[in-house]
Formats: sequence, structure tokens, C-alpha cells
Amino acid sequence: MGLSIALAVGIVAIALFTILFTYNFVNNSIYDYVLSRSEISKIDDSISKTIIDIQYPNATAGSRLVSFSLVENGTEKLWNFDKFVVLVTYDADIGGVSTPTTEKLTFNDAQSFAQVGTNIGTAQFARPISDISKGGWTDTVGGDNDGILYDEVNETARSDINYARSASLTLLSPTDTWTAGLSSVIDPQESSNHIVSYVYRKSAAGGVTIDITTRLLQGGTQIASWTHSAVGSSFTLAQQTLTGAQADSITNYSDLRLEFTGTYASGILPLTSADISWANLQVPPTPDGMYDCTNTSISSGQWTIDRITSDNLDPKILNTAELGKICIKLSNNVIAGGSVKIVVSTDNGKTDTRSIVA
Repeated sequence: MGLSIALAVGIVAIALFTILFTYNFVNNSIYDYVLSRSEISKIDDSISKTIIDIQYPNATAGSRLVSFSLVENGTEKLWNFDKFVVLVTYDADIGGVSTPTTEKLTFNDAQSFAQVGTNIGTAQFARPISDISKGGWTDTVGGDNDGILYDEVNETARSDINYARSASLTLLSPTDTWTAGLSSVIDPQESSNHIVSYVYRKSAAGGVTIDITTRLLQGGTQIASWTHSAVGSSFTLAQQTLTGAQADSITNYSDLRLEFTGTYASGILPLTSADISWANLQVPPTPDGMYDCTNTSISSGQWTIDRITSDNLDPKILNTAELGKICIKLSNNVIAGGSVKIVVSTDNGKTDTRSIVA
């Protein structure tokens, strides 16, 4: 009797264990299946949101460098560049013989975002097109006396024939400021080669000593400022290059201004004023063009991505409609007239291809 009960209990226990094991196995399998489906769905969603486009491919015969812009036309953010696959199939110049060659390039993270490359094209110029505020400045003596100041200083080429002049600067009236609005330029998406140029002087030799300060503004916010003390009476050209941080602080290239302030320093007679005869802001070419990465320091068989945008929040992430500047250094020179085929695959497998002739 006792043995029968023990056997029955054992059988029930085994049955319960089997049921529980089967339940857990099925439950875990369902969980794994749902999780797997969820991960697949995320991958599919990422792929569907990624639309990469190779633009402005550039390769020169006799050079190992290949460059292009990579644009994300989808809504997915791209940043795992070390997981990208970059392939180049090209006609290599090996001993003067055209040799079909394919290379898989290695991502050089250390040299990426160094901002040493430049866009190939024509520099953009923001020139005075309006008088935001004139203070006591006039064009009576140096201009056409129509009360419009900006047209005295916005020539394409420097000219000191026309100029705007401040009021006389004295101990009782020590400063006079004129602010000119600049024409719009397109954000070059790089921080190098932003140059403010202007020509200044005081109106007469000797007499009162004055200083002249020039400020680059975005709206009412200062981007940069330069002061010239005890200025002379001959027109002098100043060319001020913005630092990378200053250029990056520009967020709206359609709201830039130049402000000129004459300041009394010392002396009594004769009275003098500040004169400005020419001014502009030069910025790099528009980003929608070829990319020169000659100064990029990478080894053969490597590729880099340069500064994508002036956005300080995520400059190393390729967002929608942003341009990544890609530089590739091949192991051999491209032969004259040779073909170059570029293939880029993202970390989620989205691929684009472009072919050019060197």
C-alpha cells in the first residue's frame, strides 16, 4: 500500500515537472520569438528610414585620393561609421599599366572630423545691403549724399573713393556707431576660412586720437570683435579670420551684420571722424559641391568622414539632409582615364553606388 502511494506521488510529481518544464519551454520560446520579431521589426524600420546618397564623387588621375559627399535623405541618424563598408573598384596605375583593383577601406576614426578639408568651388561673400542703424554716420563727404551708407562700402573689389564717415568724435561725444546688414550666404557647413575684411582710417592727420572697433554680429549677438587703437589717416585694410569656435557659433547666415564704432581716445583739435570705405564677410563655397581632402592625414587603405555640420549638439551624427564629407586614400594612383566605382553600405546594410572617370 505504502509503495503504491509512493509510486503514485512520484508519477504525479514527474507529470507536474513535465508540465511545468513544457510550459516554461513554450513560454520562453514564445518570448524569444516575440523578441526576435521585435528586433527584426526594428532593423526593418531602420533600413526603411535610411536613404543614403553618394554625391559629388571626385577622383583625379595620378592621385590616390577619392572624395565624395554622403547624404542621409531618410530620417534615420547615422553614426556607426566604423561599421560601414566602403569599397572602391578602380583602374590602378601600377607601373604605368591600367590594373583593375578593388579595395575595402578601413575607417580611420582618429583622423575623422579634423576639419582640414575644404569644399571645391567659389567663395561666398556677404556684403552690406542695408543700414540697420546709422547713428551719426553720413555719406555727405565721402559718398553720394543720399543718406544711404551701405552702398558706399559694398563694392565687389576694394575701392576707397567712396566711404561712410562718423560724426566728429570728442570728449563730450566720444562714440558713434553704424550697423550694416549683410547679404545672405549659404551655410558652408565648415568652420574654416571665414574672413571679415574692412578698410578704415581717421578723417585727418594729427589732432584727436581715435580708435575704431568692428564687430561681426548675428542679429544682436556678437560673433567676433576687433579694435584698432590710435588709427592713422591713411586707409588701412584689415582682414580678420574667425576662429573655428567663432564660425561655429554662426547659426543663421541670413542675419549677419557688421558694426563699426568710432571712439574718442584723446586730444582736442582738430576734430576727427572714423571712415570706412569697404567691407565684406567671405565664407567657404556652398557645401553642395566637390570636396578637397588633400590635407587630410590618412594612410593608404583608409577612409575618413569630415565635419558634417556647424551643429554643435551632434556634429558627428549624420542627420536628415546633412552632408558627410568622405575622404579615401587608395593604395595606388588612379590611372588617367581610369574608372572609379564607389560602394558604401551603412551599418544597417543600406547601400549606394557611384561611378566616375578620372
